[in-house]
Amino acid sequence: MEPSIIDRPYYLQRLTEHRENGLIKVILGPRRCGKSFLLEMYRAKLAAEGVAAHQIVTVNLDDFDSRNLRKAEGLHRHVLELCPEPSCTYYVFIDEIQMCPGFQDVLSSFSRHRNLDIYVTGSNAFLLSGELATLLTGRYTEIRMSTLSFAEFHRACAMDGLSPQQDLLRYMQIGGFPAVVPYRDNPRAIQDYYDGLVSSIILKDICFRLKVRDAALLERLSVCLATSIRSVVSPKNLMNVLKNDGVDVSLPTINTYLQALEDSFFFHRVPRFDVRGKAALRTEEKFYLCDTGFRYAMTSTPVKDYGRLLENIVYLELVRRYKKVSIGRAGKSKIDFVAESPDGFAYYQVAMSVLDPATLDRELAPFKAIRDAYPRYLITADAIGAGRNFEGVRQVDAAQWLLSDQKSGL
Repeated sequence: MEPSIIDRPYYLQRLTEHRENGLIKVILGPRRCGKSFLLEMYRAKLAAEGVAAHQIVTVNLDDFDSRNLRKAEGLHRHVLELCPEPSCTYYVFIDEIQMCPGFQDVLSSFSRHRNLDIYVTGSNAFLLSGELATLLTGRYTEIRMSTLSFAEFHRACAMDGLSPQQDLLRYMQIGGFPAVVPYRDNPRAIQDYYDGLVSSIILKDICFRLKVRDAALLERLSVCLATSIRSVVSPKNLMNVLKNDGVDVSLPTINTYLQALEDSFFFHRVPRFDVRGKAALRTEEKFYLCDTGFRYAMTSTPVKDYGRLLENIVYLELVRRYKKVSIGRAGKSKIDFVAESPDGFAYYQVAMSVLDPATLDRELAPFKAIRDAYPRYLITADAIGAGRNFEGVRQVDAAQWLLSDQKSGL
């Protein structure tokens, strides 16, 4: 299945903001989230703005016809031959850059040509922020990409006529990979797609890079994390869970595998933040999936706890909107998310429903331990009650909040 070309205005704007800034633009994100299609849309945007065809240089190293360019010398020579005029700006797009051994030297050389505006994508197993920081210090900027947000998904499926609330339930289950959109009413095709994607991430992005021999163990660990979203986990607890299932694994191995899952953008590791002490607590962490579609596909069980999926989705949206997102703690109270921006902090609790008074009281209780006056929000899937204010805590409808482009909701 090939991904549909779906408008990604947020990321197009990010590329536009970094245009001709003298840095290499590196697009990072989960496998198949739409990085290559983003560059295709950006090239079309440049052309529509009057950039001449000869100024747009495209190399797809994943194409068999480009196999001769998979050597550093050949790629370097090819691009420079297509960019002969020093006084002319050329926009150079290189897809799957990791297929060229020694690509870092090529990019380093390109960065010295002020008339080249460079954009690259590649497998996250090869283009990770830590490695790039060493290879291209000060000469690149990351643009981290995710799968379709709910707003993008809802626009792509507008012809179905579902209300935002109805569509959010569907989005929770099938996820936001662009390739899923054309098959949204075909559960078998979606399952097959996710099965193949999990295999690609585990076998190609992780096992190949780290020379991991036990792919089955890595997959079992992934399933443990997928079923534990919304729960605080630790490497030691995960090790004990696996040992109880008869898997003999060491703590260093668990730590290595967790880092690999994070580096591949399969999972997001989120530390807890002490609201009162304004410090991160690395011993208390949660892991969220890069896309909720993986949870159903990996666990092969009907989704019942939509609250876990909603929290995962809210986290991914907060990451798009804020500089930094953590899970929070204020004294003994635990807060779902602390979002940080140049303007300060914002606090978020997430619940599928708070129509039950006891549930509402439980979700509001953590806010009472916060001493500052930064904004506070309770995000729920309840259409009833949205807009209510509980002593400074604003209740927000999840679907409408996800469709908005404001940090505060609606």
